[in-house]
Amino acid sequence: MQWIEDHRELITALTGLGTLAVWVVYLQVFVSNYRRQLRATLLITRGAGAGLDAHCFLSNMSSGPVHVASVFVKLETTAGSLICPVTDMLHPEGESPAEARQRTRQGPLGSGEIRDLGSFGTLMRHALHARSESPPAGEWHSEVRSIMVEIVGHYGSEDLPIGARRVFVVLENAGGPVIRGRELQTEQIRSRRDRRRLMADLERDR
Repeated sequence: MQWIEDHRELITALTGLGTLAVWVVYLQVFVSNYRRQLRATLLITRGAGAGLDAHCFLSNMSSGPVHVASVFVKLETTAGSLICPVTDMLHPEGESPAEARQRTRQGPLGSGEIRDLGSFGTLMRHALHARSESPPAGEWHSEVRSIMVEIVGHYGSEDLPIGARRVFVVLENAGGPVIRGRELQTEQIRSRRDRRRLMADLERDR
């Protein structure tokens, strides 16, 4: 007790520094969690099958709504790479829905909501059709090695667009082509430099 009495000023100072360190760590954890909640998070998944008829789903796991501005696909084929916007759906002549919202993949997506972007076969045919200006024929899927789906949108008061992408490989087997995700998770486009590059994609699809 005499030692504590003799060094009470030092003990008080150390106690204050320890308390300050605890609060700094707590503040960092709080700010980190708060920023994580504010970030947009989009998931691109495969469902309802494993072949070309499997559907590509977009889920909004953000705390707020996201406005989907553009949808792109990039195909890696035997003839090279092909990038094509598929924001507006491709319908056979005479089969286009009367309601405008059913003819586009653009629009708001609320928190926790999911949107069906169409089958992978439909997305691939759309891009191949745009390249040749005619519907693909024959065993067209044999030339596709992979398909990347990229989403560009707007979130909250962010001044730059947000985005996400995921690559799916096309595997050939005896029962027909199979779609598999190259990575387990969707890549979130969050750095300011990469988000500035998304402006070029919006320019391509405006």
